[in-house]
Amino acid sequence: MAIDIALDSTATLPPKVPQDAPDLALDVTLDVTAAPAAASTTSDAQLRNDENLSRPFFWERIRLCELYSVVHVTVLPPSQLGTRCACQPEGSARQRKQPKNQNPSNRFIHALHKAGCASVKLATTSISVFTCILPSTDGYVGRSDFLRIRLQDFPLPIEHIHEPLQPLQQYNAVPVNSETSLPSLVKRAAGIVKWADVDSTVSIAELQERLQDLTHELRCRLDNALWLSPEPIARKRIALVRGRPNITAGGPIYRAAEALGLDLVIISEEGHWLQPETEENKKHREAFISTDMSEDENTVNRFVAAVKSYPLPIDGIFTLSDNFFVAVAKAAELLGLPTSPVSAFETSVDKYRSRLLQDEPGKTARVSSVAELNALLETPDRFLPSFPLIVKPTKGWSSECVSKVRKVEDLSVAVEKATARHGSTAVIEPFFDGPEMDVNFVLLDGEILFCEIADEPPCQADAGDASVHDTFSPVALTLPSALPDHEQEIVKSTLCDILVNLGFRTGIFHVEARMVNSSYEYRDIGGGVIDLVPKKTLPLGEPSCRLIEINARPPGFRVTLPSKQTYGVDYFAARMLAAVGDTNRLKMIAQPFQHDVADWASGCQYWSRLVYVPLPAEGTVHWVEGLSPCEELKRRRPDLAEHIVMAMDYFVEGDKVSLYDDGARNYAANILVCSRKSRREAIEMGDEVLRSYKIDIEA
Repeated sequence: MAIDIALDSTATLPPKVPQDAPDLALDVTLDVTAAPAAASTTSDAQLRNDENLSRPFFWERIRLCELYSVVHVTVLPPSQLGTRCACQPEGSARQRKQPKNQNPSNRFIHALHKAGCASVKLATTSISVFTCILPSTDGYVGRSDFLRIRLQDFPLPIEHIHEPLQPLQQYNAVPVNSETSLPSLVKRAAGIVKWADVDSTVSIAELQERLQDLTHELRCRLDNALWLSPEPIARKRIALVRGRPNITAGGPIYRAAEALGLDLVIISEEGHWLQPETEENKKHREAFISTDMSEDENTVNRFVAAVKSYPLPIDGIFTLSDNFFVAVAKAAELLGLPTSPVSAFETSVDKYRSRLLQDEPGKTARVSSVAELNALLETPDRFLPSFPLIVKPTKGWSSECVSKVRKVEDLSVAVEKATARHGSTAVIEPFFDGPEMDVNFVLLDGEILFCEIADEPPCQADAGDASVHDTFSPVALTLPSALPDHEQEIVKSTLCDILVNLGFRTGIFHVEARMVNSSYEYRDIGGGVIDLVPKKTLPLGEPSCRLIEINARPPGFRVTLPSKQTYGVDYFAARMLAAVGDTNRLKMIAQPFQHDVADWASGCQYWSRLVYVPLPAEGTVHWVEGLSPCEELKRRRPDLAEHIVMAMDYFVEGDKVSLYDDGARNYAANILVCSRKSRREAIEMGDEVLRSYKIDIEA
């Protein structure tokens, strides 16, 4: 590892030799002729007025990893100009005076301006710090917002990220050596980060430590993360069947498509909000095709006709709406577009057929009415219930009308509820006792590119005395999982085998499951904190993973975002790349972070807790002082705000709300909190957020 450092003007910071760089090479240049200057910005007018501008600064080149080099530039405030440089390393630096008209810092500021950072300002009384990101090889841009994804929730505050590269653009790497000038590096940087200003009263050692921490954190985020493809990337067009209901749910998809260079066509019903040809809608999609979305025998033909009616070629078709999975897969087959087998989708959307993938004879049944249930109970050779049981619609989602049944008298109530939803039959299956998990896979040709396991703490219906009216609506989600490694391996292998044997080989899959005979259980660990910890007595049987359901899509947007924040993997991008058959970029975007903190699961940058905030009452939503409840919470509790990564209210002023919708709990908000200290702190912060959230609902 080699670091070249140049100190221009009278900067007082010495280069610090990293412990892991015995072959360190230093080249220190000092300019002691700097003229005093007022505060500077990168505007043209200011640059013209301050031709003699020169501020003390130093910069260092660091080979971060095989894929990237970085250049850190530190610009000191004018008050530092008179400071004597007292920390030049003995025997490793050379001094020379430079003519005043060269003004090295002036050239750096001009370079920033020309690189597109016109709005970035230099601090007047603080220390400004910049980092230029330099890929080591030539290539083609896989995703234009790559840096924003990889640097999200960076532990050091960021003021601005400049990403000049366009999707699919060719990038030519700049050689980083002792002869390369700083303006050249700035001009050719693939990205420039302006970090939050540093107080000028910090000591030299503190600033050095900050730069070291910054470099280490960048390495954890960029070390294995491919930004550039060695081969040109063809621009493709993709059709989304059923546009998302609003910008909150659809924004992550539309932004991902734009960053990937995918032209997005929406196929949806007449009157959808994305249909009008407004300038705002054009930012989100290339075109809108109005289509009858009725679910009938002609649905597939209408989707095929919609694609064929478009004057430009469409390379892939996908949907995020569960009720259209089979129809879209059939349409893709007829159009010759990438898809998983129709038979795999037909099984995954049918809760009865998917249950049979791990079934034991006589443990699972399907009925269409209470009368059919009564007839079934009279034939114990076909079905012998063993309580507790689960009753749920054969076709359904979001824990709608799912009931836990503890006695035979409640079976009819549960069946009636389940059959009333979606005109569906009801599935009667065993209740698996053990920690519940959300498991997300990114697969390519049957191999796991990425897998994460998140823990779902017990909900209402998990209670030992739960009634048939209690729900399985989630209360929280904790990432990464606390299950022991060997149990996590059982989860991954069991569920991946089910997916592949079913026919799913490439794409993103959201699977729900439970670990039976786990060595871990939920228990109060003190202070009212409930978490997954080792059992006091080990179970007698071997641990096994039991499938609950398969969703051949990313998890809902409120769960996809926490995964993206925690691991840096964008499931919506994975879904679209799989749909157009872009397997090279699918591999690129499935790379998680590489933090090496003890007790963290590989790939996560912190512990996170997604809190589901249930509506406390029915009525009309009222925003106190015009603030959304999430914003009001953050203003009232800044101690919580510093842990809040994402806060999303679901209702606005004047909305009428109810506690339940089709047997599932309705939520006021989702709030994601994080902790770099411990999983316990993440849970404690989440619990406190839930207690502190306030929403005014007028009856």
